[in-house]
Amino acid sequence: MPWIGIVSLVSLLPASIVEANQNIKLMIDTNIEFLSNPYRSLSRYGNNDRRTVIPYVNNRSENRNLAPSSYDASNAWSQTSRMPNPSQELLLKIPATGSCRCYNDDPFQGRISHSGVENYRKRRKRDENEEDEEEEEEDDDCDFSQRITCDHTSKFRTIDGSCNNLAHPYWGMAETPLVRFLCAAYDDGMDVPRRRGRFGPLPEPRDIRLKVHEKSRPRNELKKFTHYLMFFGQMLSHDMQENVLSETPEGEDLDCCEAHRTQPECSMRIRLRGDDPFFGSFGRRCLNFARSEASPDLKCNSKIRQTISEYTMYIDGSSFYGSSEEDYPGLRDFTGGLLKTQAHPNGEGELMPSTDEPEDGCRQTEFKCFLSGDGRVNQQPPLVAQHTLWLREHNRIARKLSQLNMYWDDERLFQEARKIVGAMFQHITYTEYLPLILGDDIMDKFELWPLPKGKFFKGYDACVDPSIRQGFMAAAFRFGHSMINQFVGFKTTGANAERANLRDVFNIPDPMYKPEGIESTIRGLYIERSQSVDRFKTEDIINHLFEVGAGTGSDLISININRGRDHGIPPYMNYRKMCNLYTTTRFSGLSDHSPELRELLSETYKHVNDIDLFTGAVTEEPLDGALVGPTLACIIGLQLKALKVGDRFYYENNEPNTAFSLAQLDEIKKTTLAKVICRNTNIGKIQENVFIHGLPEVDCSSIEDEIDFTLWTPTSTPTTT
Repeated sequence: MPWIGIVSLVSLLPASIVEANQNIKLMIDTNIEFLSNPYRSLSRYGNNDRRTVIPYVNNRSENRNLAPSSYDASNAWSQTSRMPNPSQELLLKIPATGSCRCYNDDPFQGRISHSGVENYRKRRKRDENEEDEEEEEEDDDCDFSQRITCDHTSKFRTIDGSCNNLAHPYWGMAETPLVRFLCAAYDDGMDVPRRRGRFGPLPEPRDIRLKVHEKSRPRNELKKFTHYLMFFGQMLSHDMQENVLSETPEGEDLDCCEAHRTQPECSMRIRLRGDDPFFGSFGRRCLNFARSEASPDLKCNSKIRQTISEYTMYIDGSSFYGSSEEDYPGLRDFTGGLLKTQAHPNGEGELMPSTDEPEDGCRQTEFKCFLSGDGRVNQQPPLVAQHTLWLREHNRIARKLSQLNMYWDDERLFQEARKIVGAMFQHITYTEYLPLILGDDIMDKFELWPLPKGKFFKGYDACVDPSIRQGFMAAAFRFGHSMINQFVGFKTTGANAERANLRDVFNIPDPMYKPEGIESTIRGLYIERSQSVDRFKTEDIINHLFEVGAGTGSDLISININRGRDHGIPPYMNYRKMCNLYTTTRFSGLSDHSPELRELLSETYKHVNDIDLFTGAVTEEPLDGALVGPTLACIIGLQLKALKVGDRFYYENNEPNTAFSLAQLDEIKKTTLAKVICRNTNIGKIQENVFIHGLPEVDCSSIEDEIDFTLWTPTSTPTTT
């Protein structure tokens, strides 16, 4: 495919992006065409479709009183501020050098110390002389300098995510650092968390939570979407990464409010006022918060603090399968390609294996905790149910393949079943989940839709690093916390639905052991509704997070804000600028926020450029047809595009060695989440889309469209062109 239009494209890009990407191939033809014909890629229904285009940023005064539907495609683009265009894909490409070209002349950065300024100046001089790689100090103990030998012919992912990109085998691998959309924003340019704003100290995270993120109310429920939508998003988030927190030298969790409060990694503990409206009555003045474990980058440069993900950074089912071969003994049966299971007490199918290990994160009751590829599996019953569902689907597929391929050994059966399950999980993510979060127009703009049956995706780009970005992980994809409902629903056959407060089922696995445990939990997920993506949050996560006794819980929103600062996430307005969205220096210019929010933000922060990314983005008015606002849509769109085009094992690819045959791929594309549930439970009836609230239930027999597994036999004819 020719690479054309480079000169005209470069002229449209911010200088910082051009400088950081000057030695890479730039765009594919369709994306370059978009710049001259912005309507070409807006719709998956064809070039002649002139559907109404959503005004992504309705910031013009003359537009404020117009409903979104009043914008015509012919002039909406020019009337509104620029949403991220395909040139933003450059943010996903390989930078020209190992260092991040970012200095303290950025007007959106907070104040930094004199030594920080000098560090920036020195780094800038090195960059200008193109000698930064030679002069940066390397960590002598850096693991990333070790060469990885890859099997270029393997058709299966490695368990730790290595060798996905054959030229860059560490990309997306477990226990490697996250990467960044924007350069780190630390007060000293390297490590010290952002505490200074434009006109003084930044507000404390708990103060922001109390002022902006109030307790949600029933009117904040989404009328159209189920609680399952939120919980699937949590499962997806867990599959893409796991943050690693600093520990004591003995490997124990840090108690930053008491025993370890003087430790450097406890410097960001969350301070509470004596008159805190909830914790004040319990005499608490601190919420525990340990900094994420520091890491060098993949070039072993430890000058600027990075953080790592314990798990793989792909959508690959690692939350079911683990991210290390050390996970295998506890998870694999090593016979017939199966995962380990235990029998349900009432004989109602397979459950995950149990564990007595206290670090596996659940409150020991009369039932034991569960073991899965993700240590967070026991956080609440809906998460346990989803893990159970995918374990059963893996074993069901492995048994089908075993019946058809009697000469396949355990390893072949396991890997083939794992590959199919990973493809199903990706397919549900891109066809059922993401469109509801982002809306059709953003799905179109970032070309996230899977292709129709009969076609391969031919857009794999080895220059795109699919690794999770800090702005995505530490802020943007935490938008789902706003969707958490106070209640978790349960419904057994013929009984009335029941509810439990979320705080009362944190880390309790018991429901899955009871009669109709998984069926009752899944029904409850589509009976209850998700909350809106807005400033309101359920009390169960803002005062009672993981509470084991009155007043012992924590505050997830304060943690989110603090984690963003811990990871060096630049402020909200920096991301608006990155996404080519309207930026402002006045609170009155926050055109994607309601008047009420503008006032609240102005009362909380001293300057617009101090606003934390999580708070600024999650409080935006949602785009028409989406659940999130433009900044979240941009960040999520860019990250999910990277995970699509930069994953050699993306399920639609036709890459040599890794691809399904076209016939196999078409079978996988039959998959829906409702079908997976029907195949692996005794639920009987279900909504055809479990994310949409209020749909009629249908008999499972009417939607169970089984995959033709004979296509995975030696006699089937593969087609990969």
